[in-house]
Amino acid sequence: MVARFGQRYIVALNAAPAGVTAASVRAVEAAASNTEVDAMGRGRNQDIVVGDRVGCSREPDVYVIESIETRRNLLFRADATRIKPLAANVDQVAIVFAAQPPSQPEFLWRALLAARAAGIDALAILNKIDLEGAAAEAAEAALAEVARLGARTLRLSARKDASVARGLLEAQCTGCVTLFVGQSGMGKSSLLNLLIDSDLRIGALSRGGTHGRQTTTATRWFQYGDDGAVIDSPGFHEFGLEHLDSAHLVQWLPDFAAITEPCRFADCRHAEEPDCRIRAALAAGAISSERYAFYRKLLAQEPGSTVSRLWR
Repeated sequence: MVARFGQRYIVALNAAPAGVTAASVRAVEAAASNTEVDAMGRGRNQDIVVGDRVGCSREPDVYVIESIETRRNLLFRADATRIKPLAANVDQVAIVFAAQPPSQPEFLWRALLAARAAGIDALAILNKIDLEGAAAEAAEAALAEVARLGARTLRLSARKDASVARGLLEAQCTGCVTLFVGQSGMGKSSLLNLLIDSDLRIGALSRGGTHGRQTTTATRWFQYGDDGAVIDSPGFHEFGLEHLDSAHLVQWLPDFAAITEPCRFADCRHAEEPDCRIRAALAAGAISSERYAFYRKLLAQEPGSTVSRLWR
């Protein structure tokens, strides 16, 4: 019987349809509440992610996921060969970064772009604002830049002023489903521990202080209040965007989309074509050279070919 099943999951049965709260190719952690049970996907090709709403049946020794409801959204990252889903059916994605370990502005830009392309609201959170120095100044500048791009932002310190940080997070996360993402070591687990009664594993920075130690190994859903949830996800270094169609990049980049005057050619890629309004905006300073270089980097990538099967 076991051979007929694929990946293992945890699902919450306190509502119909049930909700997927954890997934792992290995044995999953123990269920977090008496409403959660272990379940198996039927077959090996089911693309089930945390946040999915699923229909389950009960077999003698196991719950089985038989169906997946149509998703209202899905946030994932992808490189040229692999799709890496994060969560489905979320209301907002909280992108956590900090001065230590040094964050990458491009990670922020990529995460914001992925959220915008998926139709998901985004919140950029600068943690560890008690730190000082050049890295802290760079992190503040990155936050100011994404604010200029129209993203909502928060500044806080989970460890230095936990009560203030908790209040700020509660104001943004109450009554909605929030997916937390970020590079390793930015303090995601510390922030989530302020919101939920759970001892998430919190790691230390490496001895050199420049690399984060990953403390979350699988995406995990935690109920938050009566009608909300927070979702923890593993830290990762890069946010791959191979799945995005280059033809739609401009509409997903707020500073580019603000240039409403049409280019000379309807199919302009804003590269070397004459009378390009995007490059004119670049020359005028309305679009920064860093952002244009980011766009050209994305333009050069080929969209992934295996993404469509993930969407239901």
